[in-house]
Amino acid sequence: MTDSTRHLLDVDQLADDEIEALINRACALAAGVGPKRLHASVANLFFEPSTRTRVSFELAAARVGMQPINIEMAQASTTKGESLEDTAATLAAMGIDCLVLRHAEVGIHSKLAAALPAGVHLVNAGEGGRAHPSQALLDAATLKSRGIEPAGKKFAIIGDVRHSRVAASGLRLWPRLGVEEIRLAGPASLLPPGSPSPGVVYCASLQEAVDEADVIMMLRIQRERMDRSGWPDSAAYHADWGLRPEHLESAAPDCVVMHPGPINRGVEIAAGVADGKRSLILEQVRMGVYMRMAIFEWLFGET
Repeated sequence: MTDSTRHLLDVDQLADDEIEALINRACALAAGVGPKRLHASVANLFFEPSTRTRVSFELAAARVGMQPINIEMAQASTTKGESLEDTAATLAAMGIDCLVLRHAEVGIHSKLAAALPAGVHLVNAGEGGRAHPSQALLDAATLKSRGIEPAGKKFAIIGDVRHSRVAASGLRLWPRLGVEEIRLAGPASLLPPGSPSPGVVYCASLQEAVDEADVIMMLRIQRERMDRSGWPDSAAYHADWGLRPEHLESAAPDCVVMHPGPINRGVEIAAGVADGKRSLILEQVRMGVYMRMAIFEWLFGET
């Protein structure tokens, strides 16, 4: 970056005190503390489908007084061959103060951040299979709002870890919050290649991963990032890797279940778990708005 303008590209760019401040601020906003008022505009550019993330960014912007503008990418000038950098420069010339970008290309956010005019902020709302920082942060805030501190806990992340940007950002965030052990489980083709990092273990079965786990994060199969020939059969997948009520009997007594969405009932998670008393799935959705409010405040120096 060539200036002091704040961007949120991934959690590893944040200092520990910034992570703590964002989590605490999101929890405070969720508890009813009034937001700071920002007189700015934000454009949402989503090159990949989204419901939860796009709508929560839009709601978050409105709640902190920003003017949100959703750009329908099918109608954008990038479909005519314009580069993303030129589109961003055009929006900046119109007075847009912040861009929220979701894109499949790995590295696109760092590249765009380096090209943006000074004073224009950039938020990574999802980058290929590499990063989804606001989701990782809101997941941490969801736990904190329930009185669950990650330090010393055992986390299980189950499903398509290889292609999950949520898992990628989480694997960078959770160790910094003191998680004792992160267990990864899923079909071999859906686990990250190479040796696991310190504190991360691969489990041979779903049951092994959830035994005495404090937090279970289920992930959907990222079919959009796979050749169709590699798609697993849904029924067979659920039999081996779908989280069902009986699996939770061996988890920690206060274990909670999370899922970044969208969920596929009867594939990676049973309806009885998704809707059960251990599920934090809708709380994650709710916290998404508050975390993104906190992120906007932080971008503009108000957190």
